[in-house]
Amino acid sequence: MEIIDITVGIKNGMLVWPGDAPVEIGWESRLEDGAESNVSSIQIGTHVGTHIDMPLHFIEGAANLDSLDLARLIGPATVVDVLEDISEISAEFLEKLELKTVSRILFKTANSRLWAGNSASFNQNYVALGKDGAKWLVDHGCRLVGIDYLSIAPYEDPVGTHKILLSNGAVILETLDLRQVEAGEYQLICLPLKLESREAAPARAILMPTITPQCA
Repeated sequence: MEIIDITVGIKNGMLVWPGDAPVEIGWESRLEDGAESNVSSIQIGTHVGTHIDMPLHFIEGAANLDSLDLARLIGPATVVDVLEDISEISAEFLEKLELKTVSRILFKTANSRLWAGNSASFNQNYVALGKDGAKWLVDHGCRLVGIDYLSIAPYEDPVGTHKILLSNGAVILETLDLRQVEAGEYQLICLPLKLESREAAPARAILMPTITPQCA
């Protein structure tokens, strides 16, 4: 069975949101230094690399990871290839797609090219989901929405899109690597770390092509 890993790897020097602490991965002990075993340590923020956002991220007192329904993160998902000339995903754009379902939707955008260079430079002009696009999704039953950059929301207005999605029960999946993924239907499996009472968590996310049953 083909498995497509859409997780961005975590390493020292990787791209993080402006102002967030850098990733620190080091050695606690090493065999080459005479220790009994190799042991690493890691210090990262909860929004580093591929991760999910819960309502508590932007809404005080709202649901955190303790109440996460994992069923939202496992199941059919649609990958949408956003046109090159789109800078913000709008309700008008989504309406024109005539999607059959939007229960889980992942946006592959021009952002994906930014991962190819392995750059640690932040790009403020990334493609994002606008507030009207977010409202369109929740109005059509979206349970999970993902994108291939550090935030689902525009850099100039990080709050609005997040609040619309999170206040309506949609899980946000950010910092995906969709370079090797074609538009279409897949099975998504995304499992975040079980960080108690927190607003977000790093996750491993994979896609598997949907297999169409063959007629006998």
